[in-house]
Amino acid sequence: MITERFKNDIVRGVVLTDALIGTYVSAFSMQANICFLYHLIGNGNGEWKVPEGGMGALVKELERVAKTSGVSIEVNSRATKVQSDGKEVCVTLENGKNVYASHLLSNAAPQVLAKLRGKNPPASLEGSQMKINMLLKQLPRLKSGADPRDAFAGTFHINESFTQLESAYKEAQSKIPERLPLEMYCHTLTDPSILSPDLQQQGYHTLTLFGLHTPATLFDSHHDAQRKVALESALRSLNEYLVDPIESVLARSSNGEPAIEVKTPLDIEAAIGLPRGNIFHRDLAFPFREDGEAPGWGVETDDPRIFICGAGAKRGGGVSGIPGHNAAKAVLEKR
Repeated sequence: MITERFKNDIVRGVVLTDALIGTYVSAFSMQANICFLYHLIGNGNGEWKVPEGGMGALVKELERVAKTSGVSIEVNSRATKVQSDGKEVCVTLENGKNVYASHLLSNAAPQVLAKLRGKNPPASLEGSQMKINMLLKQLPRLKSGADPRDAFAGTFHINESFTQLESAYKEAQSKIPERLPLEMYCHTLTDPSILSPDLQQQGYHTLTLFGLHTPATLFDSHHDAQRKVALESALRSLNEYLVDPIESVLARSSNGEPAIEVKTPLDIEAAIGLPRGNIFHRDLAFPFREDGEAPGWGVETDDPRIFICGAGAKRGGGVSGIPGHNAAKAVLEKR
């Protein structure tokens, strides 16, 4: 559809990017189609929003509402086992504590839940994104002459023409792409409250880069060295368009280190348990029930008391909120 509707290679690539974030697939694959759809149906119009105060503010508000409703929250308590006798669910924590409940709604990836239950995890696509967070002491100037406050206010696409994206996909079958396709955001231009008032006054900004077509497989051997290669490719790609190399405007930490954080798919798996760094938990499915599919909410497991409420549900991944809604409906139907 993209190649039929648009003639310009850059325009085609800008549109295609929404189909590829987090996936390692060709522009012509079904997973790209599904990913594209999720990006465009947000709020009914494809509009994405930034929570005021950053994601931390959103989490605090969720915590407040939950506790007000009588919810008990226990953090830093990794689960080690999930058992069910069909009448009750028991979750064992790494500190040895057992938590019992009538139902379990799991926001972990289905692969993680399967391992906790002692079952074989389902197969899925690997994660495929570099996440690079930076704190800048000032915004860099652009070779185009455009005001960086305008250029970075929305989504900034770097080496993401349709041809470049498809070429990078093929190149990544054996190595980190030489000119890494990037999607970049400067959230502080939308919501300065992410930073302290002092940093705001000094002109500091955050930059977040997503590197496409960096599948987890490329990092299995010599992980740290490959992370460095991918970072160098990303910064080289970005610097093609800057008067001020990005390294020259990076803020410094108290010990003099550049304020930059790099996460590969394997880093993401280690930090928050996303299998192979897959931000969608597993292959995305269309957000509707397809012909011949068994009735249900798409959150059910083989145990009547265990449900999936995260992105790994059959319908509704990709920060859509659909799985949580459907899991709640599934439990309420049984009460």
